[in-house]
Amino acid sequence: MIAFLTRLLAAAPDAISAAIFLVAWVAPQTLGAAWVKNLMLTMLIEFIVIHSSGFYAGLLATDDLKRRTRLAMLCGLSAFYLIFIVAFCLAFDSTWPLAAFAWLFLGRFAHILTHPVADADAVSRLLALWAASVVSYIAGALFTVMVPLPALGITPEFVAAMSLSGSGEWIERPYTVLAFGAFYFAVQAWVKYAATDSATTQRAALVAAAPRKPPA
Repeated sequence: MIAFLTRLLAAAPDAISAAIFLVAWVAPQTLGAAWVKNLMLTMLIEFIVIHSSGFYAGLLATDDLKRRTRLAMLCGLSAFYLIFIVAFCLAFDSTWPLAAFAWLFLGRFAHILTHPVADADAVSRLLALWAASVVSYIAGALFTVMVPLPALGITPEFVAAMSLSGSGEWIERPYTVLAFGAFYFAVQAWVKYAATDSATTQRAALVAAAPRKPPA
């Protein structure tokens, strides 16, 4: 039961994100034009999170660094990526990018935080999750752009209420971004649920195989 709850907790942030994107696609009026517009921006922020998590995994995999040095490098890397997020905040005159970045980071590392095993195992799982996110991000972006998708609740009237500026596929067909987000985060939730299940099984096997001291 505890292992099942741990898997749910690891997958929960991405599952919630997938559900929000799906609701925004099917019934955007329940969230409002501003929220749906911010969700479109979230997929750009997720690209930054994916990019940063690869470097985080690389730092964690470096065994010859002292704990203090590694922590300082992680803080410096976080500050570097926060520059881009602050730029988004200034460009869109909103604090949404900062909140979205924090939420996406939670989803990125909840899997490791909820089920730490050995350091090498944690790094391996983090690298595997990063690779899965890269593949699913690229595949989802291409699929939702190339395959005709229904607009569902994203009607021309609702698009007008969003007051989108610029041009391009995501601006002209914003429902493709919402479909992309629903697909991408659903895949991430499933991968983290499955990965935590695998890690739980591996840890249980190691514990069972470990020699036990005879009773006194």
